[in-house]
Amino acid sequence: MSYYRPTKIIEVSQVIKKSQFIGNLAIVTSAQEALDYVHQIKAIHTNANHSCHCFIAGEPEQSSMWGYSDDGEPKGTAGLPMFQVLKYSGLGNICVVVTRYFGGIKLGTGGIARAYSSTVKLAVEQSINESVELTTELSINVPFHLTGNLEHLIKQSKGVDVISRQWLAQGQHLCLSVEAPSLESFHSALSPYLHELTLIENT
Repeated sequence: MSYYRPTKIIEVSQVIKKSQFIGNLAIVTSAQEALDYVHQIKAIHTNANHSCHCFIAGEPEQSSMWGYSDDGEPKGTAGLPMFQVLKYSGLGNICVVVTRYFGGIKLGTGGIARAYSSTVKLAVEQSINESVELTTELSINVPFHLTGNLEHLIKQSKGVDVISRQWLAQGQHLCLSVEAPSLESFHSALSPYLHELTLIENT
């Protein structure tokens, strides 16, 4: 399994009935990081009327990493329409803040929703994205006489990376990152040694 995320910060802007809408897109890896980015943008645009936001800070389907806010616009006219654009995009690790400078002409609730969502759409359309493979972390205790076998197996296995190594009294402790498509084949490769290994899997 994999998903896509942006590779760089993007800023877009459009004027709708004299109101300026500025969209700022950033890569985030946690809800707190997303909220910190929102505060950063608000600090830049202190004279703006609103800075509404939406984010999917983790995997696209990880609902605990979702968030959005109308920031003073009529309820449901900004944050949710913006978030729906993100959901439709299928992207993860993304936060978009749309800042509005009011131009004196009211847009109505439908117009507000279209303005905010179209600004997010502009930012998403300009985003250059990269694929992210979901990974599982494996912790393995390896006796001394098998360390060479395991090192060779790891080098031969696609999508398996060593996070850390630690020598113990009875052998070596390995912490590995295994990409989801490689997990089954790596388990199969380990099977001849499993009776002598201590293995813990953390998703």
